[in-house]
Amino acid sequence: MDQRLRAYADKIVASSIRAVQPDGAVRRALTGQEFPGRVLLVAAGKAAWQMAKAASDALGSRIEKGVVVTKYDHVMGPIANFDCFEAGHPVPDENSFKGTQAALD
Repeated sequence: MDQRLRAYADKIVASSIRAVQPDGAVRRALTGQEFPGRVLLVAAGKAAWQMAKAASDALGSRIEKGVVVTKYDHVMGPIANFDCFEAGHPVPDENSFKGTQAALD
């Protein structure tokens, strides 16, 4: 294969992957948005921490409270105003229920 074509293809693939990363997508969706009233955020799933962090970066102190429920070893640090729960995946465990209750509360 022509090396130039391979290099172009690699750039296209890398750019496409960056464009659909959950944190980037959330950041683009929320930056510059205004939300009247209280802002409460719940993020659940394997990419929940990344998405919640991006939302926090975009909205800052406008987020009054947040809850993250994600797979074990997916919380990469604290997020201001968020409670983060690592829990069983794909089979829920006790921490899954604790995180769910925190989100409902």
